[in-house]
Amino acid sequence: MEDFDHAKGIVEGTIRKLGIEPAGATARTGDKHHSWTFQRGSAAILVNLTQRTEDDKLYVRVVSPVMTLPEEAKRQALYVRLLELNGKGLANCGFGLIGDRVVVVSERPAEGLDAAECEQIIRHLAAVADTYDDRLVNEFGGKRASDVKGEA
Repeated sequence: MEDFDHAKGIVEGTIRKLGIEPAGATARTGDKHHSWTFQRGSAAILVNLTQRTEDDKLYVRVVSPVMTLPEEAKRQALYVRLLELNGKGLANCGFGLIGDRVVVVSERPAEGLDAAECEQIIRHLAAVADTYDDRLVNEFGGKRASDVKGEA
């Protein structure tokens, strides 16, 4: 539990440094997990600290939904573009799919995490999500994830 509390303190310090009160950003909490959610520009950011049952290790995962998938005819071109972006130098994060959403995600074991690295991961991922939600929707269609929150 000491490792969990230490990592939680690092994440909360980073969130505070972004000008957000961690208690107000808490989304879920439990014995082996804690999640925070907040906005950076048009991007919703979810930071999750979880002790996994499969290996009993603690992980920090930061994820942001970017956009919904465009019409079927444009998906292959979008997938190629996402792979190109991943391969051309996205640091500490990458694009992926969760259901019908394009997301940007970063994950690492919490062991050895320091405040500077945590801040870099969250700031960088948020900047990528906030930049590419508009660019990818303009190029391929679909909708920014921030524009479909209230839709069923």
